[in-house]
Amino acid sequence: MLRAIEFIYMIGIDLVFLAILVLIMLPLGIYRQAAFAVMKRNFAGYFSNPTGYVFLCLFVLLTSFAAFWPHEFFTTNLANFDQLNKFLPYIMLIFIPAITMSIWAEEKQQKTDELLLTLPAQDIDIVIGKYFAAVMVFTVSLIFSQLSNYAVLIAMTGGNLDSGLLFSTYLGYWFIGIAMLAVGMVASFLTSNLTVSFIFGVVLNAPLAFLSNADVIISGNKVVNALFEWSMLQRFEPFGRGLISPSSVVFFLGIVVIGIYISLVLIGRRHWMGGRDGNSLLGHYIFRSAALVLTVIAAVMVVQHSPLNQLRLDVSQEKISTLSPNTIKLIDEIASESDGEQTQQIIVDAYVSSRVPTDFVQTKNDLVNLLREIKVRGKPRIVVNVHPPIEPGTTEALNAEKRFGISPQKYLSESRGMRREEDVILGCAFSSGRERVVIPYFAYGMPVECEIVRAINKLAKPARKKIGVVTTDMYVTGRLIRFRNQSIVKPRLAIFDELEKQYDVEDLEMNDPLEIWIEDDEGNKRRKYDVLIVVQPSKMTPQEMANLITAIENGQPALIFEDPKVNKDNYPPLTMSRQDPRQPPIEITVGTAAPRNNFLPRNGSVETGDIQDLWRVLGIELDGASTEQFPHIPNLAWSKENPYLRDSRLEEPETVIIRDEVAGSSVIFNREHPATKGLNELIFEYVGIINEKENPNLEFTPLVTTQRSGKVLQSSLERFGRTDVSMRQRNQNKQQLDRARGFSDGRAIVAAAIRERGNAFTDDDESQPDGINCVYVADIDLLADYFIGLRNLPKRGGLEYRFENTHFVLNLVDSMTGDSDYVDIRNRKLRHVTLKYVEETSRKAFESVDEWLQNFEKSYDQTVTTAEDAAREELFEVGNELQDIEKRIEEKLPVDNLIYQAKRNQYTQVFNEQNQKLAKLRDQLDRERAEQLRSFELEAETDILKIQRQYKLAAVILPAIPPLLLGLIVFTRRRLREREGISKARRLK
Repeated sequence: MLRAIEFIYMIGIDLVFLAILVLIMLPLGIYRQAAFAVMKRNFAGYFSNPTGYVFLCLFVLLTSFAAFWPHEFFTTNLANFDQLNKFLPYIMLIFIPAITMSIWAEEKQQKTDELLLTLPAQDIDIVIGKYFAAVMVFTVSLIFSQLSNYAVLIAMTGGNLDSGLLFSTYLGYWFIGIAMLAVGMVASFLTSNLTVSFIFGVVLNAPLAFLSNADVIISGNKVVNALFEWSMLQRFEPFGRGLISPSSVVFFLGIVVIGIYISLVLIGRRHWMGGRDGNSLLGHYIFRSAALVLTVIAAVMVVQHSPLNQLRLDVSQEKISTLSPNTIKLIDEIASESDGEQTQQIIVDAYVSSRVPTDFVQTKNDLVNLLREIKVRGKPRIVVNVHPPIEPGTTEALNAEKRFGISPQKYLSESRGMRREEDVILGCAFSSGRERVVIPYFAYGMPVECEIVRAINKLAKPARKKIGVVTTDMYVTGRLIRFRNQSIVKPRLAIFDELEKQYDVEDLEMNDPLEIWIEDDEGNKRRKYDVLIVVQPSKMTPQEMANLITAIENGQPALIFEDPKVNKDNYPPLTMSRQDPRQPPIEITVGTAAPRNNFLPRNGSVETGDIQDLWRVLGIELDGASTEQFPHIPNLAWSKENPYLRDSRLEEPETVIIRDEVAGSSVIFNREHPATKGLNELIFEYVGIINEKENPNLEFTPLVTTQRSGKVLQSSLERFGRTDVSMRQRNQNKQQLDRARGFSDGRAIVAAAIRERGNAFTDDDESQPDGINCVYVADIDLLADYFIGLRNLPKRGGLEYRFENTHFVLNLVDSMTGDSDYVDIRNRKLRHVTLKYVEETSRKAFESVDEWLQNFEKSYDQTVTTAEDAAREELFEVGNELQDIEKRIEEKLPVDNLIYQAKRNQYTQVFNEQNQKLAKLRDQLDRERAEQLRSFELEAETDILKIQRQYKLAAVILPAIPPLLLGLIVFTRRRLREREGISKARRLK
């Protein structure tokens, strides 16, 4: 049903376009009846001849072939006509001269030109009539092609198409066609031979078509680059992105005016060529034609470089080529600045591969499209150079690496059951004077628009806001420390590299009271730090905690991350450097409930401040329990909601996935706060539960809440969640842990904003209140490098992860510093229409592979676990005997050293043998899995290729059927009419 509706919708759009075209030609029938008669005669004559349908069939066939047969069509997986865009000017070089060759040459050949010239009509009537007849013929042909190709895309997408984008693409084809028709008509007036007229039409149109490939012959030449800007394909480019550009429309209409004028000059040469005693006006008309060409060029340049060109109409439904409102605001501000050093130009150089893996296609399109729009809006201050696509290893690629450090990046892609490492060049350099910002690599999951705008704004506005990162035992900004005569390396978290793209990030010790307000160079009072980031404040000393609380009470904005239990897999512990590799690694545990002596002390003290003092100031408390050893052990939230069923790593209930499936819902994510209004999915691992305490002076605003969830005491998880025990004990622990998990049908708050009452946040108010202004998040795993990597490359193991943890952290910082413009830009999600039906078919082809792989993984785990348990039991038997001997040694009882040494050797031998058996078993299972998986994947890829071939054949066979049927009907009708009135005796038998 949806497919039929979409097809009818496109027919409706075409009918509206035809109605507008008829209205434009309506004055011909009223005021230029001779021109209308000529147009009607030529139009009817073309389609009353079967030859016209042959050309029409050829045109539809070529356009369908160019649109769907290139390998890149299924590789890019986009429901558009990008492949056809590359070949259409060359298809036009065949089809357009076929239409125009008979406009005047046939009249001369049949000696009917004198009859036309003796009609009571002016030369302009004949030229206009013939030109509009050609336009109508081309328009009908284009509609045939459009509807045919549109129907094929509907079949591949199930009807989910961007009709506006596809219509604008064919509108661009129409403008190319009417321009080439005008040039081809000039060729027809030059000769009386149809073949020569066809050749002249190709020759005259060839420069405009082939200028788009001028850089292939001579690259890096300024003249060639300038000529490239005047090619038809380059002027068509906005239409292919859903934009109607004024400069492109003026360019094509200018060619039409030039072609019609020269045709008028040629048809009227009987008046100005002169005779034996006459004077020729050839030089006069050459000068006038040249002046007209220069006028058109000037008009195009004026429109292109004026604010009028910014009025580009985006008719696409998804608006993928339109800058977001905040980007437009920032670019316009930068372009309009004209004071002092800020008038220095910002030069943007973008380098992209000619071919990229499927995962990078949308990112490449977004990068190129957005830069082209910035190029239009940012003039004259922002100069954008989108270099022609390059290949790794070429001179252009080497220059990009030498100048800006933009080098090919390795990406492991999968195709036809094979894993292949490909080189991807997708980088951008921003220069302003001596300052430079380089984004060497746009991973396909990065927010392209936000990255571009941040880089431009960094060069345009050097003064940046400052973030203070409070130093705690977590050392999130990295440090090399000496501890117990060992060198400890704590790597810096990548999230702070992200923040440094926009802010000045500074480490801050809280040993002394914080100076909140300072004066700038102009004597204005401002905050020293626009926001503090505090990670795990429970590990601060009492003095540091007191200073932090005082600063918060005095109005210092703070973003607090406190985690009851950190996931070490995502957040690596401190590791020893290679300076002393003989020492054993230090085991660092983290968490609110852990004693401080398990942490690396910064100042020799093991005493910690009371985190509950901070909670009381903020008017919150974390759900938990108390023990004799620890005053407060926070509970952990848990949930069984897991949309990624194929990922067994996410099956642990304490891994809480929050996904907002209902658009506009404020239950899961607060849609009024800028940090969360654009989020759809987050993941928390071992997250605490925040409860609000009654405080009339504070405004408590939940930012993120879970779906149906429960809570579990952290000590129960640590007690029963052990994996270093036998299978039987592990099953018993699992049952006890399930009983320890309390379940409720309610929701748990895991992130909240706390402000003084009367200073609640609104989108229009970016002022910082003087009272408490904090955001508290009961998890620090959000900061892990793992989530930045997952944001950049979200497709892994056949799944596409949509976790927005990194966006959430950056949005929190932006909202607290008042840079909420970046929040909207970062949250913007460009939706490209893809081949949904083809994707669904591919997914079904791989379902059997996934099902087999899941069953194999279960069997794999069961086999390995059984072998591990057997090895552990055998090792325990020998280990118990050795443990008894070592116990006697500790108690200083007599022991036979030979027996002791023999038991130690036996234990080592058994340990090594069992490890070898397990390694051999794993290796055997891995080989079996790889062989079977490769076989299944190749079979699935073969099925997918078969389906793609079926679509290709249907795309070139079915569209040609309607024009062929029409041609056959016209031919039959014509033959029947020829036989009318002829006696049977005279008919050929």
